[in-house]
Amino acid sequence: MKKKPIVLTMGEPSGIATEIAIKSWLKRKKLGLPIFFLLDDFRKVEFINRKFNLKAKLVKISKAKEAKKYFNEYLPVLDMKINLKFNLGKPNYKNSQYVLRSIDGSYDLFKKGDVSGLVTLPVCKKSLKKNGFNFCGQTEYLSSLASKDNFKNSNEIMILSTTKPEDKGTNLIVGLITTHVPLKDCLKNVNKKLIGEKISLFDLSLKKFWGIKNPKIAIASVNPHAGEGGLIGREEISLIKPVLKGLKDKINVYGPLSGDSCFSKDIRKNYHGIICFYHDQGLIPIKLLDFKHSINVTGGLPFLRVSPDHGPAFDIADKNCANSESLCAALKFIKKNV
Repeated sequence: MKKKPIVLTMGEPSGIATEIAIKSWLKRKKLGLPIFFLLDDFRKVEFINRKFNLKAKLVKISKAKEAKKYFNEYLPVLDMKINLKFNLGKPNYKNSQYVLRSIDGSYDLFKKGDVSGLVTLPVCKKSLKKNGFNFCGQTEYLSSLASKDNFKNSNEIMILSTTKPEDKGTNLIVGLITTHVPLKDCLKNVNKKLIGEKISLFDLSLKKFWGIKNPKIAIASVNPHAGEGGLIGREEISLIKPVLKGLKDKINVYGPLSGDSCFSKDIRKNYHGIICFYHDQGLIPIKLLDFKHSINVTGGLPFLRVSPDHGPAFDIADKNCANSESLCAALKFIKKNV
């Protein structure tokens, strides 16, 4: 059975999303990328291609299955037929309705069985919020769509992974307990149940997507020096250790480990993944190790969703200097798993 194509969402129209999509297609043969298409405004894609002189051949398609026919010679675009107005580098919150429509449309293609996976291109959360978007990000939004359709597996965990760590060590894979939440609020809604659920989803994802039969998972501490026995905070004692004790018979969990050292080459080689409690605790080591090639994988959904591990980059959106390597890594990850 031939694999179905991958759909790429529109992303933020004023950012680098279209640029990196075109540049990835231009590398399709060299990197052996899987068949994909854009669910986007064809005129926008055409404009970016022409503005940056990328010289990609574009083609409009009306159905996802047509991507296979054209992909080798043309970048397929499933045209949304919208009147999109945008300026590179200057987000227009009115376009967020189309950004969401592209995400919704991509999800609908999954439900119809037309695609093998979703790649969500970078969005502007501020613009989405102005249009009534009440989610931390695309990860939580896709989970809500799946929940509404009563899919059994519709809880989510945000997972970040290096693919080419600069220190030549093992790949660092982190799972987040909280995502796009202010640091001062991170622990307000964290409880033992949530920690246990996220660790379980992380364990399942390491098995399913990375092919690790018996994952060893480390838990990074919340407080400096893992709390020093309660001297510098008691979350390790009151929250984390009871959860780990309850999971010991089911999952190989270790910790809590001091967050200032658990990401080092010598320590992380002993584990397949590390659970982190807040966004920057996991993202800083990921991006320090592999800024260009790291990826964002959503675990726990009934479909495979991956995204490049960066934002819309408004500061370089009109400069034709965006790097597409993270998107290429995301596409290769889906190819390996579907």
